[in-house]
Amino acid sequence: MVMAVMLFATLVAIYAFWVRPILQSRPAFRELYGKDESVLAALRQKLKGIKQKLSSAAVVAASAAVTGYDFFAPIVSGVDVSSLASKMPSWAWPLVLIALTALFQFLRNLADRRHGAELADATAADKQA
Repeated sequence: MVMAVMLFATLVAIYAFWVRPILQSRPAFRELYGKDESVLAALRQKLKGIKQKLSSAAVVAASAAVTGYDFFAPIVSGVDVSSLASKMPSWAWPLVLIALTALFQFLRNLADRRHGAELADATAADKQA
């Protein structure tokens, strides 16, 4: 538990003192930060329509990295190393799959809501014209 709290505090500090100033200095994000001081709103605006694709790519990349390590590490090092996948408890795999499914469903719902709002705006604009 302490490790999780320390990790979270580290990530918050990295964002607050390193990532946020960099994002605010970029012209593409400066305007969005000026309108709304929330990085989530800025990222939501910039990543509109591709969040689900990016998360899918991240999952595939992580899977490829673990599988690649398990396959190539013994070949490259010449020493039989333990598998990364075996270091995770067996009870955690179903939870990981449930969490990934929930994440993808959440992103799909965001996209559906955005699409519905865009359709409503287009319909309202057509009625006014």
